[in-house]
Amino acid sequence: MSSTDVEGYTFPFHDHPLSYVVRAVEHCLLCSRPSRRSSNIYYHCKECDAYMHEECVGHLLCQPFMCNHVLKVFFDTILSPLDSITDNCCYLCRDELWRWFARCTICNISMDVRCLAKRQPLTISEPKNHKHSLTLLFRLVTFTCNACGVEDDRNPYVCLECNLMVHKDCEGDKECGVCRKTINWVYGGYQCSRCPSYAVHSRCATRREVWDGLELEDVPEEEEEIEDPFKVINEKGDIVHFCHEKHILRLDENYVTDDAYMQCRCCILAINGDPCYKCVECDFILHEACANLPRKKRHLLHNHKLTLLSTLDPYIKCRACGVYTDGFIYKCLHEDCEVPENVRFVT
Repeated sequence: MSSTDVEGYTFPFHDHPLSYVVRAVEHCLLCSRPSRRSSNIYYHCKECDAYMHEECVGHLLCQPFMCNHVLKVFFDTILSPLDSITDNCCYLCRDELWRWFARCTICNISMDVRCLAKRQPLTISEPKNHKHSLTLLFRLVTFTCNACGVEDDRNPYVCLECNLMVHKDCEGDKECGVCRKTINWVYGGYQCSRCPSYAVHSRCATRREVWDGLELEDVPEEEEEIEDPFKVINEKGDIVHFCHEKHILRLDENYVTDDAYMQCRCCILAINGDPCYKCVECDFILHEACANLPRKKRHLLHNHKLTLLSTLDPYIKCRACGVYTDGFIYKCLHEDCEVPENVRFVT
């Protein structure tokens, strides 16, 4: 497709000049989304080989960040020498900074561009469980959440009238992760120390199929082993998935086929114009959501961690729903415990 480049734009958020281009681009660096707009207008940094939607750049310029300072956007920066950059972690989500991140040089904080694209609201005008509006206190401050009782060290929402501080995830109603009914915090409950959005009723947490009966007070928490289901191998976003390592899979945002029997190899459901990863060399295909399923997962109806496996055996029966499948399954690999569960049931 033809393109038009206009040189020489400089912006305070980046150290290199940007070109104004009109072309089809794989994805925007600031929002990570491909071009779905009618105009295909981007800014391009030749030195970093990075593209940004015109409107994403405008959003970055016209809406100052929470600290009211201009952010600097860095691409492909080697982080190891930058010891002062928030321990190489995102100030908002606390994950390790990726190759593209934004930094406030005045406050000395850094943020992943993915977190930057979905900014927290500065004010929650009508919180579900409080009569006053809540305001974001964007700073490092140790506090104990008045909703869940968990101590944290940054960015609470505060009510000055009530001297109250809460996590953003705690300001609304919580749904029990076991029975799916609303939790009334007047009567207490259990909340995950790592995932503030996950909570369960006290009674549900002690059900036999949920709790193994072991008291864990003063026992060091086990580190969760995280194993990605695929590796991204190039800038186009092509992947090599653990279940199909011999070929490359490529994302199609709106895959359409006339083959009524075309099925996702994971969930064995039809492909209906959904985003999916398709093999560039054979007919192997996965829904985007299925390709992102974690290799290991905990389930509320089993005490051990389950492992995602691909299978070609059409006679695997799910212990939970009773359905036979030749798709992917979650299986317990614990000694003397082999529980296969259908991917559709577990997810």
